[in-house]
Amino acid sequence: MKTKDIQSMLGVSPSTFFEWNKPGNQKNQLAKLLKNLDSENVQKILNAPPKKPKPLMLLSTVNASIGDKKKHFTLISLKKIFYKKTELTQLEKYALKTIKNEALSSELKDFASYYKIPVKRINEKLGKY
Repeated sequence: MKTKDIQSMLGVSPSTFFEWNKPGNQKNQLAKLLKNLDSENVQKILNAPPKKPKPLMLLSTVNASIGDKKKHFTLISLKKIFYKKTELTQLEKYALKTIKNEALSSELKDFASYYKIPVKRINEKLGKY
């Protein structure tokens, strides 16, 4: 990209960009990267719709009631509970009970939507515990 493109797209003034270009400046690598990027690709990135935020509320609800941080769930491990075909562990059963009794429906809905978990599967798992 040219200096004028960097200024118009990213708001970096030419004098600032000139400083970044000096060897030894901490942002020298960034300046090199910006100079070598194609302005069309940068524009596509800047105009791309924002990604969906991860559904952390359900995870927080479950983990809040587990005292030992070593036993806390991750988003992926929580998702796997809904797909697990073998017997659940005591901790996994506890997580499902916590979801059933304490989680808001919006938390569960956001989680299911983000990970594309069918409502039928969720209801089956929650119905057992």
